[in-house]
Amino acid sequence: MRNISIIIILLYLLIAPFSLLTAQEKTGLKPELGCDIVSSYIWRGSAVYSALGDQNVLAPSFQPGFSLNYKGFELGTWGSVDFTGTYKELDNYLAYSFKGFTATFTDYYWASDWIVDNYFDYQGDSTSHYLEACLSYKGAKIPFSIMVATIVYGADKKFEDPSQNNYSTYIEAGYSIPVKGFTIDLFLGMTPMDGFYGDSYGGKVGFAVVNAGVTGSKVIPITEKFSLPVKASVIANPQAGKLFLVFAITL
Repeated sequence: MRNISIIIILLYLLIAPFSLLTAQEKTGLKPELGCDIVSSYIWRGSAVYSALGDQNVLAPSFQPGFSLNYKGFELGTWGSVDFTGTYKELDNYLAYSFKGFTATFTDYYWASDWIVDNYFDYQGDSTSHYLEACLSYKGAKIPFSIMVATIVYGADKKFEDPSQNNYSTYIEAGYSIPVKGFTIDLFLGMTPMDGFYGDSYGGKVGFAVVNAGVTGSKVIPITEKFSLPVKASVIANPQAGKLFLVFAITL
């Protein structure tokens, strides 16, 4: 898994500059660039806190992303940095989509201290990387979606034995409803066992709903050539006993 993740990084360094120079000549190649600004960062029902003095806070975050898409393949990178500057995340991924199905391999990098942490450390007992395999499906005629994702290597360790991988797994089902210029997305996320999601290891065992809610999204026209996508989400994590309201703008 370590080699696969390093290959993704090298592909970016080698392919991205050349792709940008030749994108107009290769009609099948599609670069995409954007940035979300979110009122707080909630990932699969888990709150991503920032350090502000002696307190942990839910701070607004910038979340930029860049990808190269070619004939069903997508090579991308995504990051998040909060307004306090204390939380940073960098994720690289490789995905392939075919007839509604998408297989994705993601290298999540969540370091507690970017200054001292070595990004290229993939040793199982010291790495800050989480490598995940994911399979998802989204219907074309029926707007139903489902995904299953498992962390297969990295810092995801068992609570009772930190030397063993935990294989934390997340399952989510979704349904989209268009309503008068809005899109309403319903989602229900769960985990079949104790792990990263919900309580972040230990104390709770077995199946639990960790991410349930609704997202309303709309594209607001600003000028003839520019529009602003916005969305708001109500997110509940019954296992953790938390409820969140998140607003996001996409640039």
